[in-house]
Formats: sequence, C-alpha cells, structure tokens
Amino acid sequence: VLKMADKSQKTTIRYGRRPYGVGMLVIGYDKTGAHLYETCPSGNYFDYKAMAIGARSQSAKTFLERLFDDDGLYELQEAGKEELIKRVLFALRETLASGNETGLTA
Repeated sequence: VLKMADKSQKTTIRYGRRPYGVGMLVIGYDKTGAHLYETCPSGNYFDYKAMAIGARSQSAKTFLERLFDDDGLYELQEAGKEELIKRVLFALRETLASGNETGLTA
C-alpha cells in the first residue's frame, strides 16, 4: 500500500497532475490481523475497519457505521457464513437506488 501511495504522490509532485485518478481499497493480513486500506490519487492512504468508495459510497458508509458499537467493535465478528452473506446482500440492497434495479428482495 505504501509503495502504491508513494508512486501516486511522486507523479503528483513531478508533473503537477494526478495520472492515477482512482482510489483503491486494498485488503491484507499479517501477524496483527486483517487490514483494510484506502489509497487516494493524491498519495494518501488510510487504515480502516470498514470503508466504501465510489458511487453511493455515503449510503454504504452509513450502513457500515451502524455495524460498529461505540468502542469500534464489529457486531458480526463471530457471525457464521450464512449471516455474513445475508448482511452483504442486505447492504447491497440498502445502498442501491431501488430494489427494482437489482432484483433483490427481502
């Protein structure tokens, strides 16, 4: 993540523009656990517990915020595969313009 961010930052300074005009979400795992990073075209990067970027990202972020308590603990940490799949489908349905566009129903 750091190398990708550095590459974006160098081209921003050198040329005065941002040829890599996209943000990316990068997932990794190390001895301390899972990590989710967002890289920005400016060269910045941030570590998150949950994040959404792109079209309709604000509604997705709002949905994700509801899954964390005040201490930052994720309510689905111990959830099984079926519950996680159910939540993912619900999240997609909630963040899209309407259920008619997706064919997703409750």
